[in-house]
Amino acid sequence: MSKKIILPLFLLACLSIQAQHDAALASMSESESKVEATFIEGNLEKLLGNWDKAVTKFKEVLEKDPKNAAASYELARAYEALKDTDKAVAAGKNAVEWDPANPWFKYYLADLYQKIDRDKDAAELYSQLVKLDPHNEGYYFKWAYYLVRASQPADAIKVYDQLEKMIGINEETTRHKQTLYLGMGEYKKAGKELKELIDRFPNNIEYRYLLANFYDQTGEKEKATAAYQEILKINPNDARAKIALADDNKGSDDIKFLNALRTVFEDPNTDIDTKIKEIIPYVARLAETGDKNLGNSLLALTSLLETVHPNVAKSHSVLGDVLFYNDQPDRALEQYKKCLELDHNVWAVWEQVLFIYSDKKDYQNLVKTSEEALDLFPNQATAHYFNGLGYNGLRKPNDALTSFQQALIMSAKNPPLRFNVLRETAESYYQLKKYTQAENSLAEAMKLNAKDPAVLERMGDVQYQLGKPNDAVQFWQKAMEFGGKSELLQRKFLEGKLVE
Repeated sequence: MSKKIILPLFLLACLSIQAQHDAALASMSESESKVEATFIEGNLEKLLGNWDKAVTKFKEVLEKDPKNAAASYELARAYEALKDTDKAVAAGKNAVEWDPANPWFKYYLADLYQKIDRDKDAAELYSQLVKLDPHNEGYYFKWAYYLVRASQPADAIKVYDQLEKMIGINEETTRHKQTLYLGMGEYKKAGKELKELIDRFPNNIEYRYLLANFYDQTGEKEKATAAYQEILKINPNDARAKIALADDNKGSDDIKFLNALRTVFEDPNTDIDTKIKEIIPYVARLAETGDKNLGNSLLALTSLLETVHPNVAKSHSVLGDVLFYNDQPDRALEQYKKCLELDHNVWAVWEQVLFIYSDKKDYQNLVKTSEEALDLFPNQATAHYFNGLGYNGLRKPNDALTSFQQALIMSAKNPPLRFNVLRETAESYYQLKKYTQAENSLAEAMKLNAKDPAVLERMGDVQYQLGKPNDAVQFWQKAMEFGGKSELLQRKFLEGKLVE
């Protein structure tokens, strides 16, 4: 807001105070009018942000009218602004004492008490507010809140009980009471609260889930199972309940658990995200272990996803992942392509496709697909890297270098990717017979990973091309020491020269 707007608004506020001042003076005795005038002047100083002057004015009011609750309340606010909490509390207490029927004074003092951790005192104020207005639900919740903060959970439960007598059993009070009982170690009472909620609303499945989850948390598996079974009696197709019952086998027999999910995955009315959420941890485990039994179980489920949800992109992407980690890259590629036909904005799927083309050394499709991906994701360094890798494979090093230069700019915070880019940049220069540039790129790569046998081998090749056969032999030897086992590498080392 500009100063030109603020100034008129400020003047209007001042004029309003002055109008109140004039109206008040017209109907009062001289002594009363002086007190009222001082009070209004104090409010004007408060409006101006002159808190010290406001304090002076409100104290003058209290000197002339010792039990003026409004002045004491405003004095408390002024002291708080000056960060003199003790004086603010004292003035606030006076305001409450002198005008106990005014709820605003109690609200303010309760907030002050909370700031200085006097929650028991704040709770007492809300108990008074409840007496003033017993039908105000908010008072009960604040009263209970301050009792909890004051480490008096049993008293807070009594407040909720009192509120329920007025408004009846409901989810909010029940959840508060249940949580408090849990914190107190009163598990039976915590469960009883949820049962009462269900008795009141027997067809509300969400309340039954609260009870089932409660039993899960307290380790009462048989009761949890019974609760989920009750849900299925109301709704036989409830996917969450079916999954929860299948969870009984989780941990002890993962394959049995996954097989138990079949009926859920066959149901077209069950949300696909609910299904996928259950199997994601197992797909991650398959990626780590390559477990064939796990892979077969996941393959059965994800194949169902594709059948039941054929027009949903993620059904194909998750099936593609399972196929990929099951060592079926060609079938995985088919699923990833179907996913991209339905939704081409998923970078992770493009990345998987590029990895597969790279592994297959299908450089023509690697270039084509990476360029399609770059149209959508021009800032993905990995896409630039794969594009360059494809051009290197097609023996087009100049085109490759253009892509690698972009990838280097974007991969500063991704050392593994940057290492690969530098390695392939050296390969481009090697194809161009620019051996010094190749040497420089390999040297940069070795700063990130000095034990990669392929880089050390290529560094040996470069050294030989630069007329340094002794250095070349040393690098070829290091490459073998770090795991290089190719017959060609061994021949180069033994013969001390490049061989075809």
